[in-house]
Amino acid sequence: MTIAYCDYITGNDTTGDGTFTLPWQTIDKASTGLTGGDEVRVAASPAAVDISGVATLTFTINSTTITSSADIFVDAVTANENDTSIRLGDFIKGADNNWYEVITWVSNTQATLYRKYSGATTAGVNSYKLRVTSTGAATASTTVIQQLSASGVSAGSMLKVSGGWTLATQIQDGQTYFRQLHGTFANRYGYGLQLSSRTYVEIERLHFLRYAYGIYLASSNNNTITTPTCNSNANHGIYLTSSNNNTITTPTCNSNATYGIYLASSSSNTITTPTCNSNATHGIYLTSSNNNTITTPTCNSNATYGIYLASSNNNTITTPTCNSNATGIYLTSSNNNTITTPTCNSNATGIYLTFSNNNTITTPTCNSNTTGIYLTSASQANKCISYSGTGNTADISVASSTTSYHEFPICSFQRYQLTAGDNRSYFNYGITYRDTANARSGECLEYACTSASLYSSHSFFFATESGYDSTLTAYIKKSATFDGDVQGAIYFLGEKITGWTAITPTANDTYEQKSLVASGASIIEVGVLELRIKVRGTAGGVYVDDLGVSY
Repeated sequence: MTIAYCDYITGNDTTGDGTFTLPWQTIDKASTGLTGGDEVRVAASPAAVDISGVATLTFTINSTTITSSADIFVDAVTANENDTSIRLGDFIKGADNNWYEVITWVSNTQATLYRKYSGATTAGVNSYKLRVTSTGAATASTTVIQQLSASGVSAGSMLKVSGGWTLATQIQDGQTYFRQLHGTFANRYGYGLQLSSRTYVEIERLHFLRYAYGIYLASSNNNTITTPTCNSNANHGIYLTSSNNNTITTPTCNSNATYGIYLASSSSNTITTPTCNSNATHGIYLTSSNNNTITTPTCNSNATYGIYLASSNNNTITTPTCNSNATGIYLTSSNNNTITTPTCNSNATGIYLTFSNNNTITTPTCNSNTTGIYLTSASQANKCISYSGTGNTADISVASSTTSYHEFPICSFQRYQLTAGDNRSYFNYGITYRDTANARSGECLEYACTSASLYSSHSFFFATESGYDSTLTAYIKKSATFDGDVQGAIYFLGEKITGWTAITPTANDTYEQKSLVASGASIIEVGVLELRIKVRGTAGGVYVDDLGVSY
């Protein structure tokens, strides 16, 4: 095993020899000639400065304004001094434990962050100022600051590159935060770390701030990157192009000017617990990338999309949180993806599908959006299981078109029906059953639900003739304690031909006749109309009786 040390501040690529006393300067020089089983050890950045004894900070969710309890902000570009003053280009720790860059001085007690704060509003934050390893000013956006000059051999014989080393003691007791700071402050240039056609490389404790790209992988496969922080970059935090079978664990890619993590033509990668907040466009973006696994991503407060899939198929996304974006999760021309337990709150649209087919979304929570889930009419055969949504202007919205689609049901699924004589159907949240005590004529169907967000749905069927307007009627009543809502819609040949309509009776314990009309233009042949009545609520009951049809 060969160990090569590098220190960007004190090392030298000409006079160094790779020992801890005479380190190389760059990772590319230190990795030259190495192979699987060898290791590059990178000098640690100085420890962060605790500023809590001088001032506390106030952060506000989805705002770039930060305030201080004392004079701490300085109108100057930082040289990363050891003092507790906060200058332009400094990174400070928020109450959510993420690092945020200060870019504008407003006053000694107020400054502006590069991108909006994505954590909860918190006052009195005991913060830290990050101290970094400066790589100077890159000359252009495409300048490669550091790169890997070698590869490993196999999964059992990887080339390791590790940060956070104190060279004097050869102990890994810190982190290495590389930062580019251009003379023209707004310029964020260079590739922080590039892997081009590299395989079986293991990277840990290395972080890249204020570059064009934090970490850039091109045609690089079977690499492992652990816990990188790639914030405030001009394009993307982490970028993969034509790179497959990589494993990225617990990356933080916040406040980038385009995407947090970007996969282009990259497949079978595993990304675990990524945090991609407050990026100027998307948190995570996949284009022409298939069979990737993304587990427990957090993609909040991005300007456009939390997670975006374009022409990307057979991906698995588990337990994503995508709040306070324009759209939480967006799929376009993307098929056969599996999204499990997404939370998409406080977006304009929680989940949006266009030209996307055969996707499965399980147990989504979409609260306080304008639209919970939106499908364009070109999206077909998608499945949504156990939808939960409250506070949306519309739970489900489907674009008008004659093109068929598979509706996302916002009902809990019926589990089973017991034997004849009991006549009960059990749902995830509630039951429906035959009732004679509250019947209008012999017996009725009672809905007894226990969810404020999930509906229990039953279908009633009527013969119909082609081309005739058909009016479907039902007598409905609610108990005095009922606290939910009732909706109805008509289907023909499996397609919804009316919108969902509120049909709850206004009086308690009194049957009222309700009706829905199916246009003859939608009834294109002799067949059967399906009236679906769905109910949700946590108390009381709803009763349906004496159904009829007229033409």
